[in-house]
Amino acid sequence: MACNSTSTALTCCSDKNYVQDKVCTPWSGTVVAADVLIVAFTNNLNQNIVGTGYLQYDVGPANITLDFLDSAGNPINATLTLAPGTSLAFTYRRFSVIQITLPAATAGTYQGEFCITTRYPIQ
Repeated sequence: MACNSTSTALTCCSDKNYVQDKVCTPWSGTVVAADVLIVAFTNNLNQNIVGTGYLQYDVGPANITLDFLDSAGNPINATLTLAPGTSLAFTYRRFSVIQITLPAATAGTYQGEFCITTRYPIQ
């Protein structure tokens, strides 16, 4: 049980149980004439999820972008851009989808790895 102490009272509240899962997977896509959207992760649990991880972009002919989308499909923050041979670490909460976009302007094959550790309360 977790407790809060003040100068006048001691109050306790019940502990919350959390689940933590880690998933890592390679990703790849080939651009021919249109943007290629890769859904790296979908939150099918609840909106109280917290995700910490990284996107590694190993090989490709141009920059890619990473978006964290809310339940309405809108970006939560600014779009993040990665150049070939770089990676990006992140921590986000209350997202619905994590999406990688490969640009239509540059045809070719893109590859990397996506890894996320999620935490969410058990209700």
